[in-house]
Amino acid sequence: MNSFRHAVLSAALTAGVFHAGSAFAAPDPVAVADRLVEMIAVSGSQASYESAVYNPANDVVTVLNFKISDGDGTGTFATVSVKGYDEDNTDGFGADDITATGFELVDDDAQVFISSMTVTGLSIPSLDVDPEDPKSWENVKYSSAEFANINAIPKGSVPITVASVKSTAIYTGDDGISGKGTLTIDDLSVPASFMENEAKTFMDASGYESLILDVSIDAAYDAAGQTLDLNKMTFDAQDMGVINFSANLGGMVDELLRDPEQIQGLMATATLRSASLSFANNSIFEKGLDFAAKMTGQDASQLKAQAPFVLGFALAQINNEAFTKMVTEAVTKFLDSPNSLSVTIAPENPVPVAQIAGAAMSSPQVVPDLLSVTVEANQ
Repeated sequence: MNSFRHAVLSAALTAGVFHAGSAFAAPDPVAVADRLVEMIAVSGSQASYESAVYNPANDVVTVLNFKISDGDGTGTFATVSVKGYDEDNTDGFGADDITATGFELVDDDAQVFISSMTVTGLSIPSLDVDPEDPKSWENVKYSSAEFANINAIPKGSVPITVASVKSTAIYTGDDGISGKGTLTIDDLSVPASFMENEAKTFMDASGYESLILDVSIDAAYDAAGQTLDLNKMTFDAQDMGVINFSANLGGMVDELLRDPEQIQGLMATATLRSASLSFANNSIFEKGLDFAAKMTGQDASQLKAQAPFVLGFALAQINNEAFTKMVTEAVTKFLDSPNSLSVTIAPENPVPVAQIAGAAMSSPQVVPDLLSVTVEANQ
């Protein structure tokens, strides 16, 4: 599947640096296509194409039958269209946007088909980048990216499909990292027959033919303030339930985030400002309860009745009576009417992550009060 990774990377690379203000001149379509081939070489693959044409009506260079190979397999784009090519950008690649259609990859592991890929506003000042080294990508920026109608067929298995993957980025500083970003994945469909072991057993027993999932993420980072705000992370599983998560962190040092080798150092600097986790049930709880009952040879109503007592006993070990009472009451309320459960963390002041970890190890009873934890049901 390396060829697929390189193909996607190369499609993104060709979106190029913003071209603004350069005098218009019709680009040489063969030169543009050759530049694409040169960029593929940066990713360690080889490329070729059938032909290239330029349409002055819309300022688009279209490259036909663009092939990418790295030895494991060959990926083919029916067309690669480059709009607004910037001939002045000789170190990187400049264009308003790039759209690739009809992608097909066949290798020893799988077949992958993608209807279209579009990247806009991608700025690559230099082709001196390493796909394996995140540091070399520090100055790469983009405005939006979209992949439509993805169909992956692992060898000897069933198709996994995705209707679309979309992302956006807004940069709020000159540091190359501060800004806001979103990611949405629509209709990720994984057939139950693709799954293994307990997951497949549960899906089959519960009558689920596929896991159909929507994902939505919204986040922002401010290097000067050292804050990372995960405003929303939502996982919506059709006919199952919805999980929402958010968190606000401080002490997120720019230099540590940029370097994978130093990222563990964030444990010493990061602080937790707030967080929330919620679950909205849409039948998966009842099906999960029935499945657990069958697996243990019990009745679902018996498991339901036992749960508050088992939970209360487990929580008693941390020796925080008020917290144990709050959680047990919330869970009991949920069991009686399984609609939703939520956990909120809202300390008065940011709490160092290292302090939380230390308290959890030595004095777990203080953690709920340290973080001002609230657990509620059916709110």
